[in-house]
Amino acid sequence: MAPGQNLNGRLTLGENSADNGGIRIAFRALQTTLAKQGITDLDGKQDVKDGYTPAQRFFISFGQVWCENQRPEAAINQAKTNPHSTGQWRTDGTVQNFDEFGKAFGCKVGQPMMPETSCRVW
Repeated sequence: MAPGQNLNGRLTLGENSADNGGIRIAFRALQTTLAKQGITDLDGKQDVKDGYTPAQRFFISFGQVWCENQRPEAAINQAKTNPHSTGQWRTDGTVQNFDEFGKAFGCKVGQPMMPETSCRVW
């Protein structure tokens, strides 16, 4: 997003809510799938690959989905007209509202990625 450009929260509210609900459903599906494989500790050392736990790999993959490069003009236009937040905010805003992210990476409450108050719709 361009420096000084704000998103329109009223415009993006519906999609932001969907992202927040969707990540919870996807994480629950991961837990169910791994449990069927005998992996029940998503944050433990049971299934570490490349130095990351299953939960950490889930969130890294989530963030990679929204990686993008935009010209400043396109970012400004998106912020004003698109009901989807920019990739950075789709990622950061969603995981900041999901305690499992903070647990997976050892964040402490009050740090930027694990705020004291988060938003949960469902």
